[in-house]
Amino acid sequence: MTDTLIKKDDEQGYIVAWKHKQNHNDLGKFDKEMSYGDATKECEKLIAENEEKTFWPEKSLESKEGFRFP
Repeated sequence: MTDTLIKKDDEQGYIVAWKHKQNHNDLGKFDKEMSYGDATKECEKLIAENEEKTFWPEKSLESKEGFRFP
C-alpha cells in the first residue's frame, strides 16, 4: 500500500504548478509535461529564481484520466 504513495523520479505525466505567496488568487500551471524527477528539479530552479511564488509538481489532467486511489 505505501509503495503506491511513493512518487518515482521516472514517473511521467507531471507539470509544474505555482501560486503567489501573498496574493493567493494569483496561481497557474505550466503546460509542459515531464517526469516527476524533472518537475521537481524545475520547481527547485524556479523557487531559487522567484521568491514571491511557490512551485510544486503535480499530475497533469491528461495523466489523471483513469487514476483513482486504491
